[in-house]
Amino acid sequence: MPNVECILALDIGTTGLKACLFRTDGRLMAEYSIAYATSTRQPGYAEQSPDDWWGAACVCVRRMVRRRAARGAEIAGIGLSGMMNGCVLVDRSGNSIRPALIHADLRGEAMCPQLAAELDPTWVYRTTGNRLAPYFTLAKLAWLARHEPESVASASWCIQAKDYIAGKLTGRWGITDSSDASLTSLYDLEARRWSDPILSAAGASPTMMPEVLPSTSLVGSVSAEAARAMEIPAGTPVVQGGGDGACATAGAGAIAPGAAYHCLGGTSWLAEVLPSYQPDPEMRLSTFIGLAPSQFVRYGTSQSSGVSIDWVKQLLFGSTGQARMETAAASVESGANGLVFLPYLQGERSPIWDAAARGVLIGLRPDHGKAHIARSVYEGVAYALGSILQEFRRLGSHPAEIRGLGGGMRSELLRTLLAEVYGIPIRSMANLSGGTSAGAAMAAAVGLGVCRDWNDALRFAPTAELTEPHHELQDTYSAGLERFMGLY
Repeated sequence: MPNVECILALDIGTTGLKACLFRTDGRLMAEYSIAYATSTRQPGYAEQSPDDWWGAACVCVRRMVRRRAARGAEIAGIGLSGMMNGCVLVDRSGNSIRPALIHADLRGEAMCPQLAAELDPTWVYRTTGNRLAPYFTLAKLAWLARHEPESVASASWCIQAKDYIAGKLTGRWGITDSSDASLTSLYDLEARRWSDPILSAAGASPTMMPEVLPSTSLVGSVSAEAARAMEIPAGTPVVQGGGDGACATAGAGAIAPGAAYHCLGGTSWLAEVLPSYQPDPEMRLSTFIGLAPSQFVRYGTSQSSGVSIDWVKQLLFGSTGQARMETAAASVESGANGLVFLPYLQGERSPIWDAAARGVLIGLRPDHGKAHIARSVYEGVAYALGSILQEFRRLGSHPAEIRGLGGGMRSELLRTLLAEVYGIPIRSMANLSGGTSAGAAMAAAVGLGVCRDWNDALRFAPTAELTEPHHELQDTYSAGLERFMGLY
């Protein structure tokens, strides 16, 4: 069998690591994933061991290259993606100082009032594109500086998940890319540099912040040690890649300004591509830098959308009851017979920004059954994302369609409800669960010259079916969205 030139993409996700092998024509050749644990030893804590990320990467790649589907693959390069807005402290040799605080760690909420007393929150938002909120690296780093000053003092760098894997692959430490830097609340988006006043308020030294490189930068090659661990050739080029949000944007084919997409997972978001930094005067939406040059991505996040669907499934239908739940929910008419669900099980980000918000069922009556509750949860998730689209429209953005990524897009009911609530078509991506990996592969392909430019790299982002809204239901869902937005 002749060798096939491929791009290897490694994506460090919240629940596990995924390795995907793409042919250079964009077709997915093989994939493998390994789960790892999250420690939640106290309420609000969410920690992972960076060594678990590296161990999962090595196992994934070894098993994948041994599979028949991957035989004959010649790896032209490696692209990386990973969770954003975490806090990974490492020393000069890349040894982790302590477990990493991942994006879901909210202990930094206690630091936000203190930060707001030292820094004007409006100025922080205008400078970084993000609010003073526990979700971002700023609050996490400030908490560590206050409660574990020895950890911060021992750290040479504060990096992100994919930067750790880049270091383990190449031996090069203290680097990140502009997309990951832009979602820390420590980075000046317009000046393109770390903000000294914000770092000072966090109790951190500017010297611990990594060098910021373009996402398409060649950062090194696979070392002999890493090659033995993964069973791939030493010297394989490694491209920096980006944070998962930026990679998902590219993987959804959202390259040109005005393109919009949503990604449906445990946490879901709606995003649009901008040609320049355009902060929201109401501070309800956030911004990060994309993979492509001069690309900004404005987005809003629904904190517990997929979590809410999984919660009602486990509670009322059991762990294997997904199909039964969806059938039951689809049997109920629009509006769930007056029952409304607010999907704030873990607080909410856009547009209400209330970490203390909690899930609510409103309008329960004796005639409501499991099917009504399930329907109300699906509709509540659709309304939560619809409320983010309303914020885009408030700012003058009116996308003609929404690209769809994430495992939630496999649900026909959820796809249909979102199209109804949005009032515009949804175009599913062919690789629903691998869009982030596709974006990492695109960055590598552009960086290595496999693709001429980002438009050429769209070969890695093929689309699939189109879900159209039923216009006869527009009044029903418009009224439902207005009611939902008023209930908080």
